[in-house]
Amino acid sequence: MRSFLEHLEKIFEFVLKETAPENMIDVLQGKIRDMTESYGILRDTENFIAYFKCLLSISHIPKKIEFGRDLVRAFINRTCTGLTNDSLDYRIEQLYEYVEDKIGEGNEITEECLNEMVEEMNKMRKPTLERVMERVRIATILKWLQGPLNDRLSHELQDCVIFLVAVYAQYKKNLLTNVEWQPCQVSAEDVNILVSEYRIFEIAVIEALQTVRDARAANPDLSRYEEQFQIVLSSLDNLAKLEEAGKLASFDSFKDRLIVSTALIYIQDDFIQKDAELKKLIQLFVSLYFKYRDKRHKLDMSVKSNSKLTHREK
Repeated sequence: MRSFLEHLEKIFEFVLKETAPENMIDVLQGKIRDMTESYGILRDTENFIAYFKCLLSISHIPKKIEFGRDLVRAFINRTCTGLTNDSLDYRIEQLYEYVEDKIGEGNEITEECLNEMVEEMNKMRKPTLERVMERVRIATILKWLQGPLNDRLSHELQDCVIFLVAVYAQYKKNLLTNVEWQPCQVSAEDVNILVSEYRIFEIAVIEALQTVRDARAANPDLSRYEEQFQIVLSSLDNLAKLEEAGKLASFDSFKDRLIVSTALIYIQDDFIQKDAELKKLIQLFVSLYFKYRDKRHKLDMSVKSNSKLTHREK
């Protein structure tokens, strides 16, 4: 954790550099869709590997098992229920293309090739700072769209944002099973609002970045958590003061929300190795921040096996 402030600085620099208002919604939906689809492919592949490893463990297999599209279709039809034909076909094609690249059409499925796929998937799932940065950018944009900007957006775009929040929340909790994506149309009026208000969003991120740089310039003792994380405690204190003054919903709180939420995303990610002391600090920060989280749109969505999220669902 000696690199906490350094990485926090890199994250806010990334958000500033990589976020543009004109195509913000398209990029947001694209990133969330890429994440969820990658998650779906890996989940189906893991099940595929587990199933055929069990099959290969049988003492006497009548004949060798050859990889092919019909094999994938039979597997998906057996393991996925309650999906439309289009969704089934999509899952079949996604899994087939991924596994075909590893095994090859008509080749025998062996324990060795399945183990190689496991090793590659473990590498793909290895946590990285780049993935943390992308998750922070998604969370930051959603926080802005559902916070200071929400009431100015059209109902159509508000619905789109709620849909994306629901999908992303289920993805983070590993509860996502299937999403039927539909285009998110952004009107010219909404684009104008995003562009005209972007400077406010940018200022909040710049202020958060400067706060991190000031904290680094103070040369904290990096071996002491309480010094490294003083920036988080200070932002939580600021939020408490704003609440006492009745200004918690004002723009003044946005910078401090960004600092605390970004720090929590970072230190809770698997990218960070956690000792007992850090786990206690995370628990403390979550407890202190809970009352200040955005409450504008709480989603009460029951998640069922093979449930579907549609664009207008709330």
